[in-house]
Amino acid sequence: MKTPMTFTLAQLEAMEQYQHVYSTVNTWPTKKWYVGKGVKLRNLLALAGIKEDARLIRFVSNDGYEVTLTVKELLKDKRYYFPHLKDTNAGDGSVPGSPSGAEEVEPVLALTGAEGSNDPANMNDMNSLLLIFGQRAVTEQTNNSFLKYTIKIEALTTAPEKWDNPKANIPDGTVIPGGTMIKLGNKHNNEDKIYYTTDGSDPTVNSPVFNWSASRWWPLRNDLDSINRPIEIKKNTVIKAVTIGPGKENSDIVTYIFTADFTGRAADPAKIPGGPPTGVSLDRNTIDLKIGGTFQLAADVAPYNAIDRDIIWSSSDTRVATVDNKGLVTVIGPGEAIITAKTKAGDYTATCIVNGSNRKDGGQNTLLAAGSDSPGNGALEALEEPPAQKDDVRNPAEKDVAALDTAALSSKAPEVSGEPPATEDEWQYLAEKKDMAANTAANSVSAGPGQPDGRSGQIFEMSTGAVTLQLQKEQNSLDIYAAVIFLILFLSGAGRRYTEYTKEVAR
Repeated sequence: MKTPMTFTLAQLEAMEQYQHVYSTVNTWPTKKWYVGKGVKLRNLLALAGIKEDARLIRFVSNDGYEVTLTVKELLKDKRYYFPHLKDTNAGDGSVPGSPSGAEEVEPVLALTGAEGSNDPANMNDMNSLLLIFGQRAVTEQTNNSFLKYTIKIEALTTAPEKWDNPKANIPDGTVIPGGTMIKLGNKHNNEDKIYYTTDGSDPTVNSPVFNWSASRWWPLRNDLDSINRPIEIKKNTVIKAVTIGPGKENSDIVTYIFTADFTGRAADPAKIPGGPPTGVSLDRNTIDLKIGGTFQLAADVAPYNAIDRDIIWSSSDTRVATVDNKGLVTVIGPGEAIITAKTKAGDYTATCIVNGSNRKDGGQNTLLAAGSDSPGNGALEALEEPPAQKDDVRNPAEKDVAALDTAALSSKAPEVSGEPPATEDEWQYLAEKKDMAANTAANSVSAGPGQPDGRSGQIFEMSTGAVTLQLQKEQNSLDIYAAVIFLILFLSGAGRRYTEYTKEVAR
């Protein structure tokens, strides 16, 4: 194992700087601009000696939040800035902009940038080091992967997993009444987007998107079918669909063939109760995870329209692995466990073996400690800001926020109390932006030996399975002041209202 490399802020500033405007769409979806200036990611990785066998790049924020992207999608696929993204329905990301005039852009680790602006005069270091990259298609939702406050990068040789295949709400080969609406879905319906065609061609990232709005937003929407638009069957139709998303390879392309009946004899299967369950299956029979790892299992109850589709989840050994009531498996100790999914009606079961090979913690892709305490005792997840209202277009900012407290950050949909979300002009910050700059990596990217926070400031670590880039920050007393300000406002009620708009709803 080689010693990780370290870059100071001065060294990063001395490197060749790249500046560009970036177009992006978030998962509400809303169209946005970014402008950033910093170091080309490929140049930084080249300095670290990243080898051709690297398959995944993992970025870690100072609060512990992670974004993982494949080398192919980030560095090999061409990515663009689409200057005409907002020419049609400027805010609504479910209405494609024009791809004309596209400019190829580089992924960048920005030292300065501006969110929601294409004017370089608005750039600051508030969110640095900020990972920004272009879109492969004018509809691609990339904003959720723009990582703020980056302190560590890992290059992994692990082969990427594949996204799960899309599914239709009505089985393939069904004769259905003309005008029947077909809905597509997949396991998460979040960053994993379903692209489809109805002309017989294979779908790509340039094809129409079905699940424009991520499932995290569904409880906040009363217009979901106008965004995730069902496909109306007006004639005999072949639907081809594929799941494409960050950090994994594309799913298999699945095909659904529907015969349209206009005689009035065929019934809409989606409206016919299918009776009690006749069986259940899981999307995985085995899982191998390190301690602390999680995996979302998906249970498929037959028939597709069973009256009672409720599942009871259980683990054979909760000292090894636990499972919640939605099938999320978490490994908490060494050993082997069996996860069971049982239908509430009929007692049909399916099982998945966790770490059947008695895998021990500490595999080759284990993350290195960032050397600082994370908010929420390390309980972090990606939260996106709720929508803001402007000209009847909701405009959520996709930000990565530490989970502060399960009591304060409920996983359920927030109560909005009937008030419209704040517009961009009405938004109030808890502290002045200049005061918050102390929290950004642009102040210092390497604490160095002997710094008060005790971090080593190392960046790249070479090993069999991973190359690690660690970009670490120098902390100062303004961190404490900002935290105190937030705590006071939170307890007084203003913070609670702010949190209502920043917590993530249940997926």
